[in-house]
Amino acid sequence: MFLTWRNIPILCYHDMGTPQGHSLDLFEKHLQTIINLGFKTISGHELYKIVTNQKKLDDKYIVLTFDDCHVSNWLFTIPLLKKYKMKGIFFAITDFIWEGKIRTTSDIKSLDKLSNAFRRALNKKDYTQFMNLQEIKATIEDYNMEVYSHSSVHAGCFRCLKQEGTIKDRAHWAVNSIYKNIYPNLPVFPIGSAYAYNGFWPVQNDSLPINSQNTFEINKIKFIQRTDEERYKFCLQDFKRSYQKIKQINKQNLQLFCWPWGHFDNLSLKALKMAGFNGAFSLERFYNGPGTNPFKLHRIGIGRKKDQKWLKTRLLMHTSKIGASIFFKFFRKKKETVL
Repeated sequence: MFLTWRNIPILCYHDMGTPQGHSLDLFEKHLQTIINLGFKTISGHELYKIVTNQKKLDDKYIVLTFDDCHVSNWLFTIPLLKKYKMKGIFFAITDFIWEGKIRTTSDIKSLDKLSNAFRRALNKKDYTQFMNLQEIKATIEDYNMEVYSHSSVHAGCFRCLKQEGTIKDRAHWAVNSIYKNIYPNLPVFPIGSAYAYNGFWPVQNDSLPINSQNTFEINKIKFIQRTDEERYKFCLQDFKRSYQKIKQINKQNLQLFCWPWGHFDNLSLKALKMAGFNGAFSLERFYNGPGTNPFKLHRIGIGRKKDQKWLKTRLLMHTSKIGASIFFKFFRKKKETVL
C-alpha cells in the first residue's frame, strides 16, 4: 500500500566539467548519494509504463535526465553512469547533431561553457561542443542509455519589450536565434521560449506601418508580435522535423520530448502531440507516478553548485506523493505585455 504513495523524482542536469557547469566531483557525489538513499535509476520507457499504469511502481525509483547533449556528457557523464551501473536520459537539439567521429578527451582542446557553445552553434553553425551522431548512437547502442528530442533549435524569443540593455551587455545566448545579424548596440529584452510565447520579433521591412496592430518600434527597430496561428505553425514544423530525425537515430516507437527551458502551454502541447510525441518533461515540480499525465512529467532542476547535502534533502522531500505535492512549483505562461 505504501508503494502507491511513492513519488519518482526526476532530476535535470546539463553540462559536466565545463566552465560554469556541474563539477565532476560533485556530480559523482550526487550519484553516490542517490545509491546510498536506496534509489534505482529507470529508463524513460519504464517511467512511461508506470505513469500509464502498464507497470507497477514496485520499488524506490529515480530518473536522471541531461539536457542539450553537450559533448561533456559523452566524455564524462556517461562513463560515470556506467561506473555506478545507472541509467540516464539525454535530450538532443536535433539540428545540432552533426557527422563526426567518436571523440575522447584528447580530441577536444577545451570545453567551452554551455552558453558559448550555443552562441557558436547559432552564429557559426559550429556544433563541435555538442555530441555528434556517432556519439549519440554509441550512447544508445553501446551504453544502453536513451536519447530523445529537445526540439530542433531550442529557439528563444523576446517575451516582452521592456529593454534590459544591448547585445554588448553580456546578452543571453538566445538573442542569436532572434536577430539575423548581430550588432553590439542592438536592444535586448527578457528572453522566453519561442515555443511557449508568441514573442516580439525584429523585422527589416520599411513597408510596414509603424503604428499597425502588433507592430512596435524600439530604437528605430520594428518588432512584430507573432500570432497564435504563426506560433503553432512554427512549433509543429520544429517538432515534426525533430521527431523524424531522432526517431531515425533511436529507432523507438515511443518518443519523449524535453521542453526548452521547461516552458510550454496548451498551444505548444497540442503541436507536440500532433507531431507524434508520446510524452514530455518540463521543469515543474510535482508528483510522478501512476496516473501522472505523460505529457507533464515533472523534474527537479539541479543547480550547478548544489551539493550532496542539498540533493539528499530534496530527494527525501520528493520521495512521497505528499512531499512532492507540498514542494510543487508550477510554470505559468505570463501574459505578453509591451512596456
